[in-house]
Amino acid sequence: MISLHSLLDADFYREGARVTPAPRRRVQRRARRKLTPAPWLVPVTPDVRRRLAVITREWQRVDPKYLDEDEQRYWATIAGRQIRFDERAAFVEKLTARGASKACLEQFLATCAAENPNRRLRIIALSDRVSMTVERADFDDLVTLVTQAPTWEKDRMGGVRVLLRAIAEGKADAPEQILARWTWRLARASRKLQDRRASAEFPEAKRLLGALANSRGHRHEENAAKLVNAALELPAPVGAALLASAEGYTPRATQLIDAARERLGTVHEVAGALAENLPQPKLTSGRSRRRKRRKRKKSGAHQSQAQQQQQAQQQAKAPEGPEQQVENAEAKQPKRRHRKQPGPKAEPASAETPAA
Repeated sequence: MISLHSLLDADFYREGARVTPAPRRRVQRRARRKLTPAPWLVPVTPDVRRRLAVITREWQRVDPKYLDEDEQRYWATIAGRQIRFDERAAFVEKLTARGASKACLEQFLATCAAENPNRRLRIIALSDRVSMTVERADFDDLVTLVTQAPTWEKDRMGGVRVLLRAIAEGKADAPEQILARWTWRLARASRKLQDRRASAEFPEAKRLLGALANSRGHRHEENAAKLVNAALELPAPVGAALLASAEGYTPRATQLIDAARERLGTVHEVAGALAENLPQPKLTSGRSRRRKRRKRKKSGAHQSQAQQQQQAQQQAKAPEGPEQQVENAEAKQPKRRHRKQPGPKAEPASAETPAA
């Protein structure tokens, strides 16, 4: 197919824009603009490398409706890496309104959760990705990403909670055995907070976990049995937190702990219980939190100053007692100034010395 763009060797098409260069006009003459370029463009060159270069350079204006499946995924990858937090609403509207494929949307969310530099945007992208059904391989990649990636070091607990909630809601399409492995792997990544929850709700948790970790041989297996029996008698969130912090060193102890995890409830129930022990991810920026903290400090300082002023005014207006009146009267009386009396004058020495 021969088109004007192919004859001119153009890389992209933009509706309403000029294909040929604009004609030269006189300086004094101002022509009325008759063309209104559209806010989107489409790569039209047959060269694959040049098409990808157009997508990389103009990803914000590329219309995904006119791209094939591979180019849509490539465009979604570029967009997921570079999109900013304040552009997310307009970009989601483009994804939904311009007819992007489901694979394109999934690729965008996965790339944004993995490689976008904005922490809040990564959390939002991860939540949106697991809000739909996720295949086994993709969910395994998400679990590895949240539990091991350096970019998730500060938001690891929030990401673990999101994935545990997804397992509890049945969003991961995988066998139950794989779901259980993912659940306890995520619980292991959040072991510190799980241990804190178990210790807060069950005072004997630290003693049982310490005895299990510091024992070997048959004594280790006995301590594992004690911990398992205690975990099964506790509420589901506390028992799951206790078993998440437990680690067996012998095959018998490991078997006891694994059996207790299976008896604790279904995989979905255990995942939901473990998710309850973790705090919700923070979606507000640190700058806004610092501003709120400063406002609280300023308001507290103003309140303390106002209280001090009120107390001072009340003390000034309070009725004076007899002792206070005497003190005030004494303070109002002018003090007498005592002049320093001059000392006795020294007699001048006689000019004549007595004769010997």
